[in-house]
Amino acid sequence: MMEECIRNTYEVLTMKQSIEDILDSEPKSIFYGNPFDITDEDINEMIEFFENTEEYEKCNELLELLKAKESADFDMFIDNLASENGITMY
Repeated sequence: MMEECIRNTYEVLTMKQSIEDILDSEPKSIFYGNPFDITDEDINEMIEFFENTEEYEKCNELLELLKAKESADFDMFIDNLASENGITMY
């Protein structure tokens, strides 16, 4: 169950799937943290999970997200994520 949560959140954060796509494909879909208000701790825990499963490409993508989160690029990322999922921030 935890693996599915982490993978679903990873898919949304990397914009590989929208929240709607995930909810449509799996009736009991849940996420690890709130993709629209993800914390550094959540991302670090996801990185640790993918390190343990030796999925280093995913670790790298999440590390890039952490770097972007520290800059103004993260505001643009959240705006794009919300637009992709049909949610306005205003």
